[in-house]
Amino acid sequence: MGLLENIAREKGYNCLILESGAPLVAAMALYGKIGYKVIPNYGQYKDMPESICMKKIL
Repeated sequence: MGLLENIAREKGYNCLILESGAPLVAAMALYGKIGYKVIPNYGQYKDMPESICMKKIL
């Protein structure tokens, strides 16, 4: 994730948004540990209760 975050910064992005899911316990724990916060579901995930969208300000 660090490499992807660095590439995003170099390209001028100020945040990253991702989609995961409640069953992916280890992934959700990792994202939370490295600073991602849960946000309202967006786009195609808006009406999918099993989806969890997260955002990190770079």
